[in-house]
Amino acid sequence: MFKSSFLLLFVTLISFKIQAQPRVLSGYLLDSLTHFAIPNGTITNATAKKSAQTTEKGFFRLQASPNDFIYAVARSYHYDTLVYSNIFTDTITIYLSPLGNVLPTVTVTTKYTKYQLDSIERRTSFQQSMGKPVKTLSTDHPSGFGLTFNLDKLLDKKDRYRKRDEQMFEVRERMAYVDSRFSPHIVAYYTGLKGDTLKNFLNKYTPDYNWLRQHPSNEDVLFYINDKLKAYHKIKKL
Repeated sequence: MFKSSFLLLFVTLISFKIQAQPRVLSGYLLDSLTHFAIPNGTITNATAKKSAQTTEKGFFRLQASPNDFIYAVARSYHYDTLVYSNIFTDTITIYLSPLGNVLPTVTVTTKYTKYQLDSIERRTSFQQSMGKPVKTLSTDHPSGFGLTFNLDKLLDKKDRYRKRDEQMFEVRERMAYVDSRFSPHIVAYYTGLKGDTLKNFLNKYTPDYNWLRQHPSNEDVLFYINDKLKAYHKIKKL
């Protein structure tokens, strides 16, 4: 009897020790609305004081023990928390909901939209980083006449590539405008599509910059989404 009790106690202690050992917690951090991966998010084990960054695919790995307090944060998202348990599967998924209103508003209540405010900030920052343009030719000749070449400008790499950088900036601004009017969050909300299905719809039906400029109202975009969703479902049935 004594031996049996001792053996049971020994097995219980061993079992408890094994359960208390840290395990490698693997998982994915995803957007709750689109189910897209959230890169550069931070998963923190507050108990063990260890953190891990999510990859481009939202993947992370972090050591955790039972009852450890885990929280997940990412820019532009609400944070979420959980308490780790041995009942968790080897790979978990954490969903974060986006901050603020991700949907277009029909009534404009402010002078500028979020896109316009962000664009002003981006453009100001870009112009500051580029510096003031320098003239290639100068009339400031010591003798008072003639032209002088500004060799500093010709040798200045930043200035030589100014035009290219400005073109790239305009391309990025156009992409930002399209995303502000036809973002994955907007499409996911009105279509119910998520994950790879949503990506496929966006790749196939995202309107270009010129179309969106020619159709400035949010109703135009919603009608467009509705029409394309019908076409998308019709193609899937074929």
